[in-house]
Amino acid sequence: MKALIFTALFTLAPSVVRSTACKADNVLRALRANSAKASPFCSTYTRPPPNQPLPTYVSQYPASRVSSGCSCLITTTSSITTTLKTSTIATTTTPSTPSPTDPPDYVCEGEVLRNGNFQTLVKGKPEPWIFAPETHNNGQSTYAGTGSSGGNTYAYLTVDNGNAAGGPGRPYFKQIIPGLCGNTYTLNYTSSLFIRDGQPYHFCRAFIDLDDQQLVFIGGPNGDIPPWQTQTRSYTFTYTGTGGPNALTVAFDCATASWGSYRIDDISLVGAGEGN
Repeated sequence: MKALIFTALFTLAPSVVRSTACKADNVLRALRANSAKASPFCSTYTRPPPNQPLPTYVSQYPASRVSSGCSCLITTTSSITTTLKTSTIATTTTPSTPSPTDPPDYVCEGEVLRNGNFQTLVKGKPEPWIFAPETHNNGQSTYAGTGSSGGNTYAYLTVDNGNAAGGPGRPYFKQIIPGLCGNTYTLNYTSSLFIRDGQPYHFCRAFIDLDDQQLVFIGGPNGDIPPWQTQTRSYTFTYTGTGGPNALTVAFDCATASWGSYRIDDISLVGAGEGN
């Protein structure tokens, strides 16, 4: 407990009051993520008419929204008149510690996913991954969870009695990730697929999607050959979404086999940076 002696009366210039009312939408987040480039651009773009071409990291947004975002990014130095009076206030100072699981607003470069090897468990769960609940319907069951082998933790998706008609569908797990403001990303993962009593290539399939953008399709008739033994694969793609947040989802189905399971580990999603 410390006793601090102060009372402050602040008179703020109007521009300061406006800046505190700004809300961090996708445009403002993209500008902040590229502040080194955005600051000189915004210093002129906020002056009418806004006729400059838009940078690639905000080119998908209307000019009016970019101008508004620039107004929030660029603030004018304001004078603050302070009058101090003396009083005594008892207060306790408690340092704040940010949560290690709190994601950034935007990731343009470097690793996007967290806990891609599933090793960090919170109350037995590999946060921030979200797993679909176990289901049972018409004799078919689906499972989504984590397992361990030789001290290594991995994620799995399993369909039991997939040849039962009208089963519950695909087990899945996903992670909600920050907004993406770069162009090029690379997905890396290690996986293997197991099947019993079915036609291996045609009836067990695995999918990795980024919202509506399909990144990986394993299985027949037109997908990649399944990894019957553990394999590490990579896929580089151009992000076509609108910013974020986004959901990276891994799903699996096994339509006619009596049992099938897809195991995956060491998932990473790496951005090459804006403009690459």
